[in-house]
Amino acid sequence: MKILFMLDTPRAYQSGIWLHRNEIPTTALMKRGHAIKQVAMGNEIPEQFMDWPDTVIFGRVYATQHDPIKAMRDYKKRGKRVLYDLDDDIWQVAKDNPSHLVSNAMKDQYEGMIAEADAVITPSPVLAKKFKKYFKNKPIFICPNGIDPALYRERPHNNEETLKIGYMGAASHWKDLQLIGEVISELYKKHDFLFTIYGLTGEPMEAAMYAYQKELQFNFQPEKNAYMKSALGFYEQLQNTRFWHIPFMPPELHPKTLSLCDLDIGIAPLEESEFNSGKSNIKFYEYASVGTVTVASDVLPYNSEVDYVAKNTKKDWYNKLEKLIVDKEFRLKTLEKQQKWVQENRYVDAIGLPWELACQLPSNTRVLNQS
Repeated sequence: MKILFMLDTPRAYQSGIWLHRNEIPTTALMKRGHAIKQVAMGNEIPEQFMDWPDTVIFGRVYATQHDPIKAMRDYKKRGKRVLYDLDDDIWQVAKDNPSHLVSNAMKDQYEGMIAEADAVITPSPVLAKKFKKYFKNKPIFICPNGIDPALYRERPHNNEETLKIGYMGAASHWKDLQLIGEVISELYKKHDFLFTIYGLTGEPMEAAMYAYQKELQFNFQPEKNAYMKSALGFYEQLQNTRFWHIPFMPPELHPKTLSLCDLDIGIAPLEESEFNSGKSNIKFYEYASVGTVTVASDVLPYNSEVDYVAKNTKKDWYNKLEKLIVDKEFRLKTLEKQQKWVQENRYVDAIGLPWELACQLPSNTRVLNQS
C-alpha cells in the first residue's frame, strides 16, 4: 500500500505526537513493505499528493485557513481510503491542560473530521469505546503507540553509587505530579537519591516558575491560572530535595536525552479522570526501552499494562517507591519483566500489523481489531 500522513504543520516534527503517531508508525509500516510519505497540510494539496496514496491519515487539528474536511472529501472522491487518528479525549480535556482552549475552539473540526473519515484510529481501547458511542456506525481501529528500538538506547549506568529517580513528561502533568511531590520530599529525608525532572518546560525550571509567579501576580492569563498554580505547587514541594531539571528536547532528540537521564526508577503518576483514562502508556514504553523500571498510578491506562503500580495515596506511593529504592534485586527483576513485555508487545515489529489492518480497504472478512 501507499500511505500518506497529512501533518498539521510543516513543523510537526517538534511535537511528541508526531514521533509516536506519525514517525514510529511510518517505520513500522515500512518494515511491513508499505510505501509511506508525510506531507504538511496547505491551502492547496499538490496533485502528486492527491493521486499517489491508497490511504490518507489525518490527525489532530489544522490551522483555520485550511479545510481538512474538504481535503478528506476530495480524497474520497478519488477512491482513497481516509482515516482520522485521535489520541486524546477531546470532550474531557481538563481546565489545567494547556490544550483545553484549543480543544474547545476546534471541537467542530475534530468532530467533522471524525464524521467524514472512513474509519477512526486511536491507541486507546477506552477512546475506541467512546468514539463508538458518539459515532455509532463508524469503524474504529486500535493502533497502539510503540517504540523504535533504533532510537532508544540503554542508559549509560554512570555513577551507580547515586540512585536516580525521575519523571519525564509534557507540560500538562503538573497536577499529576502533585500526587507525589510530598512523597519525594519525605523519602529524601530517609534515603539519598537524585531526583530528575525531564520536560514540563522548555526553559530552566527556575525561569519558568518566576514567569508563572508574575503571570499570576498580574493576572495576565487568567485562563491558565489553574495550570500555573499546579506547577508552582509541585515546585514548592521539591525545595528540600536534591533535584535537577532538563528542559524539553525536540522529539527525535528525546530518546537519547531520556537515556542520558540515566534513571534507575521512573515514576508515572496520573490523576484518575475520564480524560486521563484515554491516554496511552508511552512513559512506560520509553522508560523500559532505556532500562528504567516504572512505578505508575494504579489507574487507567497504566494498570492495564504496567505490572508495578501504586494507589494514588501518599502511603502507597511512599511504600512502592521505597521498595524499589532499598531492594535492588527486586528493582532489576521488575525491570526485566517490564522490558520483556514492551519488547514483545510495543516494539515496531509488534505494532505494524494493527496499523496495516486499519489502512487497508475493507473486504468481506471482518478485521479482527475493529472495535
